[in-house]
Amino acid sequence: MPDRTDSPVQQSHREPVLDGVRAFSIVFVLMSHWLPLNAIRPGSNQAIGEFGMALFFVLSGYLIAGQLLKRVSPRVFIAHRLARVLPLSWLIALIVGLVWAFDPPRLIAHLLFYANLPPQQLTHPLEHYWSLCVELQFYAIAALLLCLQPRWTSLVIPALLLLDTTYRISQSAVNGSVTWVRADDILAGAVLVLLLNGPARERVRGFLAAPPWPWVLPPLLYLACALPEGGNPLNYFRSYLAAAWVGSLLCQPAASPSRWLSHARWSWLAAVSFAVYILHAPLAATWLGSGDLLEKYAKRPLLLAVVLLLAHLSTFYFERRFTRWARCYGERQARNAEPSHG
Repeated sequence: MPDRTDSPVQQSHREPVLDGVRAFSIVFVLMSHWLPLNAIRPGSNQAIGEFGMALFFVLSGYLIAGQLLKRVSPRVFIAHRLARVLPLSWLIALIVGLVWAFDPPRLIAHLLFYANLPPQQLTHPLEHYWSLCVELQFYAIAALLLCLQPRWTSLVIPALLLLDTTYRISQSAVNGSVTWVRADDILAGAVLVLLLNGPARERVRGFLAAPPWPWVLPPLLYLACALPEGGNPLNYFRSYLAAAWVGSLLCQPAASPSRWLSHARWSWLAAVSFAVYILHAPLAATWLGSGDLLEKYAKRPLLLAVVLLLAHLSTFYFERRFTRWARCYGERQARNAEPSHG
């Protein structure tokens, strides 16, 4: 593996290959929700969706752990994360809550991101907010770690990952939207950053630089995401396989899968992927997704076009206002923290 002067932490949110993985994951999520893949092979819709969400979460954990290692201010971290997530998710939740007449407690559960916790209050067409709940709850843990000594990061996150995997195995929990059966994907992405920047980083990078991994891990990950009747023990390793694949792509930039995912064609879709995810389910619950089987699938191209158009407008003309504010806030905090030389 070629030597890099900048660490993966410094480049975690700029690596072109990560844009490709992010775009790849949203494509899989849309396929799982909008295409009749089960007609080809039973269980394919769920497997493809699990694959996409595992990658989404691993990327999120990778980014957040990078912030933890750089020891950003807790206030700056919270400002950046909330400015990224809240504007569009709150706007859509309020619109959906009004149109679908959510009762106040149910709407509040979605707005405060605990609707996925028992007793679950996830409601159509905001069932997909379960993933936002998992994300925001992890942000709370990350903000707490930023308030503690740095060594707690390298202790708490791996411990939580192992505890979560142990819990899933003990409960035979291979699927679900509750945080403690899904947070392992985010935690695995966070552990990946810790490994790539820890004392054993050279050995870890050397292992992930083995040529077969970018090719072998995706089919293994798909098998881990498949949930046939009778269970799937490989599912307990889904998080580790997803994180290992992302790590292998980072450690092998010259490999064909890495070069393909690093192409500039993916950058726009990666940029709008969050908005696509938020918008795709509510819009599919409108006229755009209605009708009998033939009519519904005939509308799919129109539905996709509307989602992509609105996602573009939201990302670059609505959400960007808030992310710019957060960036400026972070820059002001950094300037204020600089020692005076007067």
